[in-house]
Amino acid sequence: RSAELMQLMEQGLGLDNAHAGIFTELGVLYSKYLPEKLMEHVKIFHSRMNIVKLLRACEKAQMWNESVYLYKEDGQHDSAVRIMVDHPSAFAHDLFLDCVQKVRNPEVHYKAITFYHSHHPLQLKRVLQVLTPHLDHARVVHLLRKHHALPLAMEYMKAVQKENLSVVNEALNEIYIDEEDYESLRTSIDDFDNFDQIYLAQKVEKHELLEFRRIAAYIYKRNKRWAQSIQLSKEDRMYKDAIDTCAESGDAEITEELLRFFVSVRDQACFAAALYTCYELVRPDAAIELAWRNGYTDFAMPYIIQYVRHLHDRMHVLETRTAPPKEEDTSAADAAAAAMGYGMNMMMGNETLMITNAPGGYGGYGAAPGYGGGSSIPDPYSQQPQGYGGYGGAAGGGYGGAGYY
Repeated sequence: RSAELMQLMEQGLGLDNAHAGIFTELGVLYSKYLPEKLMEHVKIFHSRMNIVKLLRACEKAQMWNESVYLYKEDGQHDSAVRIMVDHPSAFAHDLFLDCVQKVRNPEVHYKAITFYHSHHPLQLKRVLQVLTPHLDHARVVHLLRKHHALPLAMEYMKAVQKENLSVVNEALNEIYIDEEDYESLRTSIDDFDNFDQIYLAQKVEKHELLEFRRIAAYIYKRNKRWAQSIQLSKEDRMYKDAIDTCAESGDAEITEELLRFFVSVRDQACFAAALYTCYELVRPDAAIELAWRNGYTDFAMPYIIQYVRHLHDRMHVLETRTAPPKEEDTSAADAAAAAMGYGMNMMMGNETLMITNAPGGYGGYGAAPGYGGGSSIPDPYSQQPQGYGGYGGAAGGGYGGAGYY
């Protein structure tokens, strides 16, 4: 009877205005008696059936592929992902990626990551790449660390390291150390500094590879722990690193200690290099004493010559600034001042004027009649009335003789 019923309903599928119940009930019958035809039926008529009722029938019949398809078409992506996670037989990678990007509950993302790590670890990189905009990167790193799956997510962590998160930086640095990739570790330290630097330095300062111990000294230098950095460099005989660190420290005491170390190990070349590189920090008395006592005079001579030259230049500049003015300039200035003073004296009347030598009172410019005493030029004022007899008349009043008063 079920076969006859299904045949009857199939004939009714092509009718105009066929009721949704026909499509739904036929799907239910397929789930019970003819499961191989259910998927084709769902794909063709999913828009014309009651999906909720058919989903209950599919789940009861444990037809998970059909359930996933119906959930996806109904927009219930969270349920579709849940079905694929709970029932790996219904998993399809492309379908999963399509659904997981559209889920509403962010917890589903982290459940999907765990699922991929457990069942499809080689495809974990792809799902992390798809979910990157929706993830809390710190939580993802903690989740992967818990499952010991950090190396599987290395590409993902490199992609998000630009945000300079401490947990991401520390996870990547651990992977670089485990893989003995000192170049990538050095690049990561230079570009992304948000991590526990001292802890990392302490972790790699005893590493069996020299380059990792150099990185430890480099980290100490970046954190201004000059003594620790120089000590590591001296132990590894990386004297160039020690000299560079000393020059960057700006500490004269550390510089002198390093010079004494080079003397103790009889390294003449490094002694000369330290004097050159740390020139501004070396006290000349200490350098000359060490060179003289240990027979390093030839290696200290370039430093001494340079120091004497700089001292001479500085003294020359000081002498030029403090020298008195030249005598020629002083003589010229004195002459100019004397000329100016003479002119001022003439203007102010310091010299004897002719008017002060006139005879009695204010009797004109000269002692003789007229303008100038015995001048032959006739006096135009000689005919003035008595009492104003010209400027220098003998009998008139005028300004001279018995004139004005």
